Amino acid sequence: MKSRFVSPAIAFLLFTGLLPAADQQLVSLLMPDAKVVAGLNVEQAKNSPFGQFLLARVQAGDDGLARLTTLTGFDPRRDLQEVLIGTVGEPGQKKGLVLARGTFDTARIFAAAQLGGHTVETYKGVNILTGNEDSMTHAVAFLDDSIAVAGDLDSVRGAIDRRSSGNSLEPTLAAKVDQLSSSLDAWSVSIVPFAALADQANQKVPNVNLSQMLNSNVLKSILQTSGGVKFGAIIRLSGEAVARSAQDATALADVAQFLGNMVQANAPAASAAAITALVQSISVQADGNVVKFALAVPEAQFENFISTAQQHKSVHAAPSKL
Repeated sequence: MKSRFVSPAIAFLLFTGLLPAADQQLVSLLMPDAKVVAGLNVEQAKNSPFGQFLLARVQAGDDGLARLTTLTGFDPRRDLQEVLIGTVGEPGQKKGLVLARGTFDTARIFAAAQLGGHTVETYKGVNILTGNEDSMTHAVAFLDDSIAVAGDLDSVRGAIDRRSSGNSLEPTLAAKVDQLSSSLDAWSVSIVPFAALADQANQKVPNVNLSQMLNSNVLKSILQTSGGVKFGAIIRLSGEAVARSAQDATALADVAQFLGNMVQANAPAASAAAITALVQSISVQADGNVVKFALAVPEAQFENFISTAQQHKSVHAAPSKL
């Protein structure tokens, strides 16, 4: 019989679709070889108008979330403050960490997990909750009642090892994390060259045209990417891609504009106007070997766009009645 316990790691990911101001204590727990880092200031995001809009759409009666809260006392909508995610960014590599600051009733969480078939091991004085038969490589540890660490077992043990050490991230990545987290509510940065990911992505994409585009020399010229969002009455999205050369950056900007035109041309009739307005608001420009994009959208317009898209999806997902 499978356990009905919902892993705390899943709960942490409920808000990472937004994807966060980097808590330096959390940053210091990341693996030294991390090449992709993303964060979410949950507290700030959920108190913004858009955050309230999203929270209103979380079904209070959702069985999984309700069961999680009943069993563990943990409700991510109330108890989660910040999330930081780090991976090594290598194709096929499953090393990674989800770090969270919040309020955790650790005794209750561990009790519920053990009843659900999970096991507990102790590493350097810290209890680690390990997966049941369905998820043997996953682990969750609580460094105290306010910091949780989830990921593969080796990465969680590594985070425990780094409890008392300083930031060990690669300097370029650490500087970018500081820059983004001090100005954005949700952000991500990758220093993995796109060429390293293209071949594997190419194998998983069934669409021939999209597969060819992912494998193009223009996209393979990308050395690193970063971006994020600032919530408010005006939602501001921004990002940049660092290319090998100024010529590659110009070509990449042209590709981005071409894709925008394609999106407009293939937009569903019901949301064509909203999508067109959104695409036309995007600013894309090459500055040396860096391509920068920016988009500023009134929060109400963004809400309307999402609502329209959801309605369109619901209509097409509904079974036809004969």
